[in-house]
Amino acid sequence: MNKCFFVKSKFSILLLVLLFSFSSCVTNKDFEYFRTSMDVSKVKLNTNKYLLQVGDLISVQISTVTNQQHDFFNKEQASNSNLMVQNPYLYGYLIKEGGFLDLPSLGKIKAEGFTLRELENIIKQIAVSYFEQPIVKLNIINFEISVLGAVNNPGNYTVVNPEANVLYALSLAGDMTDYGDRKKVKIIRNDEEVNRVFYVDLTNLKTLNNPNFMLQPHDIIYVAPLNKRFYAFTNLPNLISMSISAITLYLLINKN
Repeated sequence: MNKCFFVKSKFSILLLVLLFSFSSCVTNKDFEYFRTSMDVSKVKLNTNKYLLQVGDLISVQISTVTNQQHDFFNKEQASNSNLMVQNPYLYGYLIKEGGFLDLPSLGKIKAEGFTLRELENIIKQIAVSYFEQPIVKLNIINFEISVLGAVNNPGNYTVVNPEANVLYALSLAGDMTDYGDRKKVKIIRNDEEVNRVFYVDLTNLKTLNNPNFMLQPHDIIYVAPLNKRFYAFTNLPNLISMSISAITLYLLINKN
C-alpha cells in the first residue's frame, strides 16, 4: 500500500511539473514577428523618410564626364580611402548649427529637413556651374545605432540605408535570442537634445506603419527578455502528447 502511495505521489509530482511547464515554456508563437492569419494581409506602406538634421556627417561624391579643377570631392576620398574609414570626420561634411553644409567652391547649402535624394538634387543644380553633367551621390557616414539585450550579437553598428527600420537593426545583431520579447522592444532616441523612450510591438502588423519603427541616427535598441524564461520548447505537439500520456497513466493508477 505504501508502494502504491509512493507511485501515485511520483506521478502527482510529474503532473505538477508538466502543468508548470505549460505556463512557463516559450513556444513557437513567441518567436513569430507580425503575427497574421493564413490569409494575405495588407498594410499601408510606411512613407516616413529620414530627414537630415544638424550633426549628420555627409560624404559628398560628384562624378563628371570630364576632369575639372573643382573635382576635389573624388580625388580626396580616393587618395585617402583608408584614412576616411578610420576617421570619417576628416573627409565628411558636417551639417552645422543652422542646418547648412559648407562645401568647397559650392558654398553654404541648406541641408537640414531634406532627404538625401532631395539634397542630391539641390547640390546637382549648384554643381552644374562647376562640373559638366555632374552626378551627385551622398551618404550619411555617422549613422550609428546600438543594439542591446536579448540579441545574439549585441553591439554598435553603422547603418548604410537611412530608411532602415528596427528589423534591419535586429538583423545586424543576429536576430533576437529565443528569450527576446518581441512585443515590447525599447528604443531610446535623442530628440532635440532630449532622450525619448518608447516601445514597438513587433508582433503587431500596424507597427510596420509606425514612424517610430524607422531608425534614427544614434538610436539605442534594447530587447528585454521574456517573463517566461523557464525553457524554450519549440515542439509543442510532442509536449502535449507527453502530457496526455502522463495524465492517462496517472488516472489508470488512481483507478486501481
